[in-house]
Amino acid sequence: MDEKRYLIGEVSSITGISRDTLRFWDKIGLLKPKYVDPHNGYRYYTYDQFWRMDIISCCRSLDISIDTIRGILESGSNDKVLTLLQEHQREAQDRMNYYRQVVDDIGWFAVQDERIKEAKGLGTVTVRHQPERGVLYGNNDEDTRAYHLRLLELCREAVDHSQSIRRGYGFILDERRMAEGGFIKRGEYIRFDQDIMKTVDPAYLTMLPAGDYACCMINVINDRADFTPLLNWLKENDVEPSYVIADEIGLRLFEYLDHGYLCEVKVLLN
Repeated sequence: MDEKRYLIGEVSSITGISRDTLRFWDKIGLLKPKYVDPHNGYRYYTYDQFWRMDIISCCRSLDISIDTIRGILESGSNDKVLTLLQEHQREAQDRMNYYRQVVDDIGWFAVQDERIKEAKGLGTVTVRHQPERGVLYGNNDEDTRAYHLRLLELCREAVDHSQSIRRGYGFILDERRMAEGGFIKRGEYIRFDQDIMKTVDPAYLTMLPAGDYACCMINVINDRADFTPLLNWLKENDVEPSYVIADEIGLRLFEYLDHGYLCEVKVLLN
């Protein structure tokens, strides 16, 4: 008895696999029709090929690559199949971790955006204790753009260890220029989670000291800011500023220099 043959349309109706997919599998040699009519060129599949279609479909639903599927089909051994599947499992775990990081980072960015929108107390001075923090630091001995670009380069190296966008920017300010409204930077720093900071060359780290800080929210436009409320508070409390930092609020990507950005300026008190 001749083996029953199935045209591509019949196979598609039985399996739910589209004709285009079957043609693609044929083209790349993953699953070729078993018989081609020499007279009319019609291509036929046979019953025993349906199990291969099941294997391919199952593997594709697991996002297994064509090359790995080809190896599974050619293996002829469950042990070899298990090895190939476990390799794919490790790859899938890596991708899962990556996408979990993406989801977390987007959530973090949304929180940063809310911080910008909800920032209040512009010009209000509060005293808060801040723990010691390690930051990626570039001083202002060079041209501003030069040290900023060097910081970005080091930042990229740090991000490579985390694959995360989570970071914060800040500055060490020249306290002598505050009275004239100058937001003049002695240096710039980037804050990461402390675990990430452990991967950075110590030569490019600095520690922001722990202590009580007088904190005041200000708006910075083109390196100018109104420090008056903070300076008045310092004068009333007989404090001479000697160490001043400024942490940017949130992570702003647009409307930056010309429209201004919020910073919390912090003067070390002890």
